[in-house]
Amino acid sequence: MQTVFDLENLYKSYFSTSPYRISGPDLSMLGIPGWDLKNPSPRGTVHYSKNTIPFNKIGAYGQDIWFPALFKINEVEAIEIDICTIAVNLSKTIIRTAVSERKGTVKEMFNIDDYKFTIRGFLMGKNRKVPEDDIEKLKNIFETDLPVTLHGGYPEMFLDKSCRVAVTSLEFPETQGKTHWVRPFSLTCESDFIADVKNLEVPQNANINQ
Repeated sequence: MQTVFDLENLYKSYFSTSPYRISGPDLSMLGIPGWDLKNPSPRGTVHYSKNTIPFNKIGAYGQDIWFPALFKINEVEAIEIDICTIAVNLSKTIIRTAVSERKGTVKEMFNIDDYKFTIRGFLMGKNRKVPEDDIEKLKNIFETDLPVTLHGGYPEMFLDKSCRVAVTSLEFPETQGKTHWVRPFSLTCESDFIADVKNLEVPQNANINQ
């Protein structure tokens, strides 16, 4: 018996939101004489970032898999997640100073906060079996005290200085139905550019106790 399900509907049912759907234009409707409608990047083309990091990969059945996420523990590959979405949150700390008899405040940027990544997706077991090994791999990524890095064409656009991240939470939502071999998960992590406070530069006028 073959079970067919829609990943987009499954995503919405577990995460109460839907990923953005971007549809390309119908080039056949242009009707421009001499227009070359041949796609320069047909299906099966691997697209690379400016740093020659692939944005996508080709699946076992020739399908395009966009923005997979690869985690490593201490530079050793831990798990690659194909069915996922990656949300990035950027924020910074602003110091606001009130000025006498003036409207508004003077704003100074104090620092840029850690980049926050939210990765939601599915672990799919082969041969309709529970993906026990992949669940264990994600659990190890969360629990380890060794350096964890996040790789991929999309996340590395933000992790330009270092791919090191700190995993802050991992959730496996409750599931129901017949698709027992599909396990949803939600993982959050933050950039970890400053690996050790000992590496911070100390101002020359700082008072250091010997």
